[in-house]
Amino acid sequence: MSGEGKTTSFGVFLGLFLLIANAWVQYLLWFGDQGLVRWRQTQKQYLLVLEDVRLAEKRIQLIKDEIVMLEKDPVALEEVARRELGMVYPDEILFIVPKE
Repeated sequence: MSGEGKTTSFGVFLGLFLLIANAWVQYLLWFGDQGLVRWRQTQKQYLLVLEDVRLAEKRIQLIKDEIVMLEKDPVALEEVARRELGMVYPDEILFIVPKE
């Protein structure tokens, strides 16, 4: 009979140990440093950074296109100088109307 009691208590101990080990592994899987929750957060951050990179590349391409246009077209260069720098010819008068 005493052998049967040892087997039962060992089985209970083993069952509790496996239950606790399973709970710990599940916790690490979901909430650990490399768990699924952290992975989802990292995935969202990656997509946001990827979108920022795409926008930056688009801005860079627009600036490159503008540089090429200004190098090739003197009329476009004059237009930008007038608009951005307020440049005028000597016989012109420039009126600046403030925006409200």
